[in-house]
Amino acid sequence: MGSLKSRPLLAQPVQETESLDQKREDWNGKSSATEEEEVMYVKLVQENPKDVVALKMVVNVKMRTGKTKEALEYVERLIEIQPSEIEWRLLQALCYEMLGNLGKAKSLFKNILKQRPLLLRALHGLAMVMHKNHEGPAVFEMLERALEVARHERRVNEERNIRILIAQMHIVKGNFEEALENFQVLVNENPRDFRPYLCQGIIYSLLDKKKEAEENFEIYRSLVPDEFPQRGFLDDVVLAAKTETRQQLEKELQS
Repeated sequence: MGSLKSRPLLAQPVQETESLDQKREDWNGKSSATEEEEVMYVKLVQENPKDVVALKMVVNVKMRTGKTKEALEYVERLIEIQPSEIEWRLLQALCYEMLGNLGKAKSLFKNILKQRPLLLRALHGLAMVMHKNHEGPAVFEMLERALEVARHERRVNEERNIRILIAQMHIVKGNFEEALENFQVLVNENPRDFRPYLCQGIIYSLLDKKKEAEENFEIYRSLVPDEFPQRGFLDDVVLAAKTETRQQLEKELQS
């Protein structure tokens, strides 16, 4: 299954590129990479050490085969070549998190946020690292500070995305009623945003309220654009929420 693994799911706005969630999900799934592919891409990098495309392919294939530590070396090469590219720094932080070095991951996410205080994927990553590090209320304090920045700067889209992330962290923490209240407010403000309905469906699935879950999933399906880049990934989330047991879902949310 895996679509609920390790992170809240839907704070990413429609215009965002592939989320850290989806990268983690791809890498945690069964590997479709082969040893031949890995050898081929590594050889390409050896022939041209600054080939960004080849480096990206090596990172991907090594992560798919569970070689996170080796992948990190290539991510850090990408950073040397393109130091201003934020994507490589996000991947670097994610690699350290997956290796269990939460202190280093936290530091890297915070450094990204110094440059881009409202970058959702960095806020998302930092929130999960802090959660894994058992930092309790500090997770919400950090997100509320970001929310205040968004409000002060009148960044309406970022404000909504952070509010969704806060509600999702309540799911991760097991605060289901508070999460539902937050999502309902978001629905009332913008009934055309499919993300709160999907999140509510997940919560109701966790509460074993199948009727309410299906109602929300149905609204999600009616609203999510067919061309949405992560449509297949999100549909897998729905399938998982409908077929996994509550214990399995809770375990994956807390992993």
